[in-house]
Amino acid sequence: MIFEAMQQIRNDLQQYIVDVEQSDGTEDIVILDNIARAEDASGSEAIQDQRIVMSLVNLQEETTLKNEPHYRLENGRTVYRNPPIQLNLFILFSALYRARYDLALKSLSRVIEFFQWRKEIPFTITPGLTNTAQDGRIFPDLYSLTFEQLNYLWGSLGGKQVPFVLYRFRIVALEAEKRLAESEPITAISINSNGST
Repeated sequence: MIFEAMQQIRNDLQQYIVDVEQSDGTEDIVILDNIARAEDASGSEAIQDQRIVMSLVNLQEETTLKNEPHYRLENGRTVYRNPPIQLNLFILFSALYRARYDLALKSLSRVIEFFQWRKEIPFTITPGLTNTAQDGRIFPDLYSLTFEQLNYLWGSLGGKQVPFVLYRFRIVALEAEKRLAESEPITAISINSNGST
């Protein structure tokens, strides 16, 4: 589900930039890649220049939504499953324009414009074991870091800082398709004459 969510964000952002800038859309402006790979060990370019690079830099469980029941009714039967894990995705959008700082800032503005315009992004999860597609929604929030956190982030990525913006995307639900158990629903409780149930 993480890949499907990120791919949908990439596709929608790419289309927005193509529409606003009225370009032909033949080359990818927005790519999914690890910004830490921007340069290889020899210092040469590992990611093509003049791109917006989307990198997943952190995941966080949304603990406020952990109190869901462990059972559901499906087709008249009680199905026992652990509740889904609700995740927040922290995605870094880096404007990788090595020789053109002005274009990097303009591209970064396009990213911020897009998420100001789109407050909700629907996506579809591809079928897995159950062969049923699921619909999901994610909500972008601009996420600001302190200077100390910025230093740690770019230090851990091992690269030179480029113009970037960090967004937290709420909420991607991950759920295993395997059931714990299944049974008939309890519809009545009876008491025997000896007092046992």
